[in-house]
Amino acid sequence: MVSFWDLAYIFRPPWDTDEPPVQLTELIEQEKLKPCRVLDIGCGTGTNVVYLASRGFDAFGLDISRVAIRKAKSKAARDNVNCRFYRLDFTDPRELASVGLPKFELLMDNGCYHSLSPVERNRYPASLLRVSHVGTSYLLWCFLRGSGPGFGPPGVDRGEVEGRFSKNFRVLEQRELETSSGTFSFSRWTGRVESTKPIISVTKVTKCSNLCCTVR
Repeated sequence: MVSFWDLAYIFRPPWDTDEPPVQLTELIEQEKLKPCRVLDIGCGTGTNVVYLASRGFDAFGLDISRVAIRKAKSKAARDNVNCRFYRLDFTDPRELASVGLPKFELLMDNGCYHSLSPVERNRYPASLLRVSHVGTSYLLWCFLRGSGPGFGPPGVDRGEVEGRFSKNFRVLEQRELETSSGTFSFSRWTGRVESTKPIISVTKVTKCSNLCCTVR
């Protein structure tokens, strides 16, 4: 039986823009992110993974869609870059353990978390900890709930991300971006933190909100 995500990627879904997000490219161009081992959670057709590999990163990607992963591998071969892709459910601890992923210096999620069910969101933080270590940076993009046209991913409530991850990650930056599809939030974090109190720095930019965190 073909899954919803496989069916979406048989065609070209609207989120598959074939361009890495501006926030990511800016961080790299400003040398705030330097080549390291990186995992793209919900990588889709591999645009970000291929881009990062071309910039010297040891890039990994995973997605629940077999069709997306097949296209991602083709894209990497076309661009002649070395990267690794896995078809698995990031929120399933058994699947995650089965592939033996290493720890990463950089984790990124451009639209996976905001598509998850409540049960999957509850499991998600444990998966992050499995593939992170002290000092791992985490980049997260997601739609804010109720800001879109009424279809698509459920999105997140304001404050949900901080409440979900602040036990183990510290917020560095937050921005919101008004798009034609709704309000998009970008955040950067660092982990792992011992304190349950996040340190939050919020920068409001016209039509833009970005959240950034790191684990220590």
